[in-house]
Amino acid sequence: MKKPLNRAILAANAVIAGFTLQSTPLLAAESTAGFSEEITITAIRADRKSRGATGLDMDAFDTPQSLSIIDADTIEAFGLKDINTLLAMTPGVNVDRSETNRTYYNARGFDITSMHIDGIGMPFGTLVVGDLDTFLYERVEVIKGSNGLITGLGNPSGTVNYVRKRPTNEFMGHTNVSVGTYGHRRAEVDISTPLTESGSWATRLVGVYAESDSWVDLNENDRALGSVIVDGQLTDTLTLSAGYTRQDYDSDGVLWGALPVIYNDGTQADYPVSTSTSMDWTHWNTSRDEAFVELGWQLSDDWRLTATGMHNVYKENSELFYIYSNTGLDPDTGLGLLSYPGKYDDNRKERILDANLQGSFEAWGQEHSVNLGVSTARSASEAFAHSALTGFQPMPAFPGWTGTEVARPTFDAPYLAAHQDIDLNRVYGSVRLAVTENLNLILGFNAVDYTNEGVSYGVSTNSDEDGSSPYVGVTWELVDGLNAYASYSDIYQPQYVLGEDIQSLGSAEGKSYEIGLKKSFDSSLLSLALFRTEQSNLQEFKEYGDGDGIDDTDYSDDFTYAIYRGVDVESEGIEIEFSGNITDTLSLQAGATHLNMKDQQGEDARTFIPRNTVKMLLSWQPMERLTTGASLRWQDDIYYESGFGRIKQDSYTVLGLHGFYEVVEDLTLALNVDNLTNEKYFNSVKYEQAWYAAPRTATLSARWQF
Repeated sequence: MKKPLNRAILAANAVIAGFTLQSTPLLAAESTAGFSEEITITAIRADRKSRGATGLDMDAFDTPQSLSIIDADTIEAFGLKDINTLLAMTPGVNVDRSETNRTYYNARGFDITSMHIDGIGMPFGTLVVGDLDTFLYERVEVIKGSNGLITGLGNPSGTVNYVRKRPTNEFMGHTNVSVGTYGHRRAEVDISTPLTESGSWATRLVGVYAESDSWVDLNENDRALGSVIVDGQLTDTLTLSAGYTRQDYDSDGVLWGALPVIYNDGTQADYPVSTSTSMDWTHWNTSRDEAFVELGWQLSDDWRLTATGMHNVYKENSELFYIYSNTGLDPDTGLGLLSYPGKYDDNRKERILDANLQGSFEAWGQEHSVNLGVSTARSASEAFAHSALTGFQPMPAFPGWTGTEVARPTFDAPYLAAHQDIDLNRVYGSVRLAVTENLNLILGFNAVDYTNEGVSYGVSTNSDEDGSSPYVGVTWELVDGLNAYASYSDIYQPQYVLGEDIQSLGSAEGKSYEIGLKKSFDSSLLSLALFRTEQSNLQEFKEYGDGDGIDDTDYSDDFTYAIYRGVDVESEGIEIEFSGNITDTLSLQAGATHLNMKDQQGEDARTFIPRNTVKMLLSWQPMERLTTGASLRWQDDIYYESGFGRIKQDSYTVLGLHGFYEVVEDLTLALNVDNLTNEKYFNSVKYEQAWYAAPRTATLSARWQF
């Protein structure tokens, strides 16, 4: 199954190499006219573009899919310092914080599986551990719908693309310090400077240190990150960028699972927002090391070849405490909970190589764009578990725990519980054909060879698949500044879970359809999208067990496996989004989404996902030195059907306010208040346990520009 695709990759490499060789005489003729050491790299810095949804250099107006962009100014103004907070305010995206340190994201009803940096990544996870910082990025793009042209794998939900802060042409820098509720303390620094007098080489340094307590009892969090990127000119036409990022996130007093929010008589519990089931010895620490090298060859004015290599190392170590029940929590006594401690050490290494050729050409009196590429990626992961020799016991009445009810257990030596070696080879391409001045046709393909060799707690997760994803899109500018568009793509997503037969569940397959309108104004964009997505064999959690079908009365083997079943789900809906300036002093980024989801029986599916959401970020500058603003996030009710009854979260609205004032030139003071009305709500009801979101919080910060 692999030989045809491997031959295709070799052939594609040969085509790209051949093209570059044929372009060399052209370069010799044009080198003095188009490129000099002082022009090429500075022009690239000033006009960096993202591959977006199609892999082509197309802005949001011309892209035949929904696209939300949160830039660095918005991130800073509204205090969107971590990716959970940012995505919670992104139209069409939902954030399920099932625990303090593990988070799922979904769009259009399905989990987002692709998280990329500068358009490159591996779509191999639906779960994010730790709290990723956004200060590293110039902007965050959320491409909704199918990501078939970006990775060839995934759900028809969307892709989150982090765009790195890169060196600038001029010296710039700022530092920011902030303090706030629950012992929040944070310091930031961001400096970019040319390294040569001509500006042909430059570097950018970014750093953050933050620490805080939490509204959740026992919970404390520390974060440290640093990044350095250097880019410059090797020759008149050859550029080089290289960078390294390290991010550490350490948490104590963490939730593994959450609160038992349903009693065994079917009534729903109500606790203070600070309630925790954690013990004082628990921790969950993560580290991420990311390095990249990017070599760019400007073949001509219209063509550029880019080769990128990335190497990522992720490590995680934890000592955790879980509570469960065989009989359910008694509403009168608070008894019925049992303890389950665990200790784990995980690591993952990723290597990604990508070669991409982009350019434009003229034919039939029109200018057209092309994107061709090949990539190879490998992910190797290991998960070590330490059996707890003590710490399993009936728990006292809940709530009211202090975190000392179960002493830190004695853990056995580690053993290799699971490992995975994943290889992904890909050939991809897209072309924008200008049929007329106002009508564009976008065609794309993605051929993928995917192999997984792995074992999870003694059960093989091996799979070997080949597949391809076609993409068809069209945009038609009906009148000046008004685009009608439509797109289609299909896609499949490998799933590393066990089915009811304790065998690999296999891949989910999906399709994505979208039609819409986009209206551009002088400095804003209004878009309306109608979408339909389909997913077959989608994993749905069923139970924990050992595969024998017997509900054991102790902990011994009921948690051996997480067992899933495959379901067929269809979703359809409508999204409307506005981004830009309303007046010279008023700007708005807002969106609303309506979603309908059904399973193969025609019943409501994935009911933990809201059907209606509204997001808004509003800024107003009444005077030159003063800017104020407000944020709003609303969703309708959601629920989860547990074994003891329905867990429900009613609709809620979260309001925020911000303001910043330039005290003197280059010195600004800012105040951010979130959850102004002190709304009480669950972070998620994706599972039968839940915990509460943050109550009202406030942050005061000072920024110095230099």
